[in-house]
Amino acid sequence: MDIHSALQSFGLSDKESKIYIELLPLGTVKLQDIAKRAGYPRSTVYHTLNYLTNKGLVAKIIRDNVTYYTATDPNELKAQLKEKEHLIDSILPSLHSLKLSSKEPSSVEIYEGFNGVQTILSDLVKVRQQVYYFGGYGNSLSTLKHLPNYTRIQRIEKKIHSKIVYDPVDEPILHTKEYQEFSELRFLDEFKDFPCMIFVYGDKVSMFSHKTDLVGIIIKNKDFAEAMKRIFYTYFDRAKSPKFKIDKKYKELNK
Repeated sequence: MDIHSALQSFGLSDKESKIYIELLPLGTVKLQDIAKRAGYPRSTVYHTLNYLTNKGLVAKIIRDNVTYYTATDPNELKAQLKEKEHLIDSILPSLHSLKLSSKEPSSVEIYEGFNGVQTILSDLVKVRQQVYYFGGYGNSLSTLKHLPNYTRIQRIEKKIHSKIVYDPVDEPILHTKEYQEFSELRFLDEFKDFPCMIFVYGDKVSMFSHKTDLVGIIIKNKDFAEAMKRIFYTYFDRAKSPKFKIDKKYKELNK
């Protein structure tokens, strides 16, 4: 980026940046000298110099009733940026507060088939917030094959914590230190024939059915997510923690 473009990005107009650049090597000069150098009418240069003076980039010097102009130190540009940065820093808490108080739009998305379920599982990893999920897990394995484990590996690698309740299913990865570090798993027998898996993360709830057709939805709504989290805990509090020994390495299981 050249000097002229950089000054315009800083906030100067085309005329302001050109006159400032022309003035820098001239030292202290009269209005007509700047107008001749810049190639603008004197009235245009006069008004532009006043704008630059108000911005602190040009100084006026009066000698024997004659006005001279000189460009201020270019470091003034950086000083002004720092001043603006401090100003923004001082109001950031208020700006964040306004953002948080704004109502986020709700949405519902419907998905079908294997690819649809893949989209749902990818979304809960993408959000990178703690996940609460429950439902019939065992029956979903025969339909989804490697997909649940692939999503679980992604979640662990991204260090996303989760609380989980599903029907008793033993898998090698459940015994690993890495899985147990980021997962609090509990078993509940009544989920053996449960036809869905349900996930709660951030202000979203997603779920998919796996008993007959693969159909799923992603709901974005803070109140709905809070309600489903409460339902999750009614199951979680009744479920039992499995006692797994750490007997294999995570990397060996997922080569």
